[in-house]
Amino acid sequence: WKDGNITGLRAQGGFEIQDMEWNDGKLVKLVISSKLGGNCRLRLNSDIRPADGTVMRVAEGENPNPFYRVADIQKPLISEEAKLKGLNLKKTYLYDFNTQPGQTYTFLNK
Repeated sequence: WKDGNITGLRAQGGFEIQDMEWNDGKLVKLVISSKLGGNCRLRLNSDIRPADGTVMRVAEGENPNPFYRVADIQKPLISEEAKLKGLNLKKTYLYDFNTQPGQTYTFLNK
C-alpha cells in the first residue's frame, strides 16, 4: 500500500482519525479529533508538522494519558541457548500533543 487513505478510524483514548492520507509509503496528511481531551501520542514513519498551530513535542518516557498506562511486567527469561535474531525496525518519530475535548488537529508532511 504505497498510496492510500483512511477515514473514521477510532483509536484508544477517545481519538478518531478523521482523515489519513499517504503517498509512496509516507504520511501526507493526518486529521485527528479528540472526544475526551488529554495527551495524544503519535508514532509515525515520517516527520510531520502541525497545520493549525498545535504545539507538538518529542515524546519521552511513559504517556501521561491514563488510557495508555502500560502494565509493569518482569523482564523475560531467555535461554542462553536461544538463537535470537535482532529486528531491523525502520526509523519512527514519536510525538506528544495536548488535546481538548471536541477539537480537531491537522498535521502535514514536512
